[in-house]
Amino acid sequence: MVDRWAAGGVGGWGVFQVKAVIIRNPVAGGRRQTKVWRAAENAFSAQFPRLEIHESRSSGDAIRLAREQAERGCDLMIVAGGDGTISDVVHGVLTSSRPDTPLAFLPIGTGCDFVRNFSPPSDFGELARRIAAATPRKIDAGLLIARDTRDNEQRRYFANITSVGISGEIVDAVNAGGRRKIVTGPLRFLLFSVVAILRYRPYSFDILVDGMRVHEGRLAIAAIANGGWFGGGMHITPQADLADGLFDLAVMREESTLGLLGLLKSLYSAGHLGHPLLSFHRGRRIELRPHDPARFPVEVDGENPVRGGFVAEILPAALTVRM
Repeated sequence: MVDRWAAGGVGGWGVFQVKAVIIRNPVAGGRRQTKVWRAAENAFSAQFPRLEIHESRSSGDAIRLAREQAERGCDLMIVAGGDGTISDVVHGVLTSSRPDTPLAFLPIGTGCDFVRNFSPPSDFGELARRIAAATPRKIDAGLLIARDTRDNEQRRYFANITSVGISGEIVDAVNAGGRRKIVTGPLRFLLFSVVAILRYRPYSFDILVDGMRVHEGRLAIAAIANGGWFGGGMHITPQADLADGLFDLAVMREESTLGLLGLLKSLYSAGHLGHPLLSFHRGRRIELRPHDPARFPVEVDGENPVRGGFVAEILPAALTVRM
């Protein structure tokens, strides 16, 4: 890669030479996004004069855009959207011929949980300047390996969290097509979380961490975490580190509706730590085996790209970020 920011510009970046692209999901964040996006576009265009903007046309199209722009040789890829858009871009970049393409994040979406790991400023101008001045650093990514109904292997890279159980049902509801998204953002996650819990029935599956069985039988949620947040601000794994080469696994065995509602409330402040029906584990390879594949809802960074049992592998230092 040509080092176009070796001299000049903010923080050493020659921003007039840097080829930056934004991959934008135009529907992320619902109806309020138009005004927000206009302010963000102005701030980033002022900071990066050679900025290009590419919008996804359909679900999963950001994968194609990210792969194409990485292979065209962009110097910086900025993701404008929520967790699903970030996950698609990560998958596109890591399946391209230039997996070391630097990424940055402009949070405009329903969840925006992954970006919480970087504590970004809320002001778009300040965020653009911070990205321009940032030193590149490496963080981990996850790889999920599953089988489809025809027994073909599915491989999906992800940035933040893969979870199974009631969280998968919540994501199904949040992303359901045909519903007007009058309520957006973290409140949308909260409302659908309460509805899903009121309808809750336990799931049943086995969990293996680096080959050792850590759970067998009924539970509510298993979350395989690279980052610390999911579900619109739930701090599920406060100890997670994006660059330690390990997953943090949270296993919730709570089975009562009232118990889950209490846990839901405590997740936002990380008050669930120490709960007797929760356990935490760390490892490089985590396998989930459903007892009933028909009741095994999976979500990956707030989307539902796979079904059925899977293996998740940590990929140390797989991503380059400027945040």
